[in-house]
Formats: sequence, structure tokens, C-alpha cells
Amino acid sequence: MLPPKWKTRLYGIGALTFTILGAGLFYVTITGPTPRSPTANGDSQPTERPPVQRTPVQHPLQGETAPDFSLERMSGETFRLSDHRGEIVVVNFWATWCPPCRKEIPGFIQLQKEFGTEGMTIVGISLDDQGFESVQPYAEEMGINYPLVVGSDRLTRKYGGVRALPTSFVVGPKGTVQYARPGFLPEAELRRQLQPLLKRLKTST
Repeated sequence: MLPPKWKTRLYGIGALTFTILGAGLFYVTITGPTPRSPTANGDSQPTERPPVQRTPVQHPLQGETAPDFSLERMSGETFRLSDHRGEIVVVNFWATWCPPCRKEIPGFIQLQKEFGTEGMTIVGISLDDQGFESVQPYAEEMGINYPLVVGSDRLTRKYGGVRALPTSFVVGPKGTVQYARPGFLPEAELRRQLQPLLKRLKTST
């Protein structure tokens, strides 16, 4: 049998050993590698977070009354937006030097042909610095069949600044902006926006 003083020493050594082992285990636990998820071939890869879903930002004018304007047409007549209450008006800000604007125009011409007699009008608001001097030759070359006017900085501010060209607004029969689209507006997308409005317009007359 060991003397009492050796028992005391062994107990102390044992306690110290357990303390050191416990501290080492704790350190490994908190500094260990980030958990990895196994792949099909057995390799491990870092766990990925799911992608963040972003909601498209709605234009501030959508659902609001479209700002009225009265501008001279290329024909010399006046186009006043409020004169077209009871109709659907597509307000399109554009310029002759803008490639996406030029790309839109054939689709607009086609839709004006189809729906012009059903209560829909497209109005092109040019932001060309030279005004009709630039617009008229291009309009004649393209055979544009809808009203064209020349806009101003004051009008673009009313419409939220028009930070991109082209920018289009679909205005419903009560003068409310139903749809706003900065950038290129494909014919198929504009047709999709117009059809339910035209359907409601028919049933209300």
C-alpha cells in the first residue's frame, strides 16, 4: 500500500491530467473546421447559403395619375394627354440616337395599326436636342403612324426623372399609370399589358 503522501500526489497528478485533457478538447471544439456538406463523390464542400430573393422595385408613378402635358405634334396640332381620358395611352420617352428606342418602334407601329381603332394611342415624346429637325426625317423613314412630340427636362422630372431611354408608361382610361417600364419594351410584353385593358374597355362601352 502506498503511503498517504504518494496517494495525495497521484490524485493531484490525475486531476491535473484530466484538466489538461479537458482544456485541449474544448480548444479543438471551438477552433475546428467549418462543417462541410458531403458531395456526390464523397468530397466535402463548404455549406452554401440560399440565394437572396430580390423584389423588383415598382416605379413611383405606377398606380398614380399620369402627369398631364400639352405639346405640339410634328403635324402642328396639339397633343394633350387629358384629352384622351377614356382611352389607353402609351407614353414613350425616346430619342433618334438611342438604339433600344429604334428597336422598339416597329413593334409600336404594329400595335398602333392593330389597336388604334379600339381606343389605344401611342405618343412618342422625343428627347432629341434638335427636336423635330432630327425627329421628322427619321419618322418619315420609319413610317411612324402615331403622334410624336418633343419633350423637355420639366416634363421628364414630372415623370420621375426618366433615368433611362427608352422609358414607357401605359396609362389607363381613367388616367392612371397601369404599367411603367424603363428600358427596351418588347412588342410581346406591351401587347400582354394592353390586352386586358382593351378587353375591359370594350366591356365598359
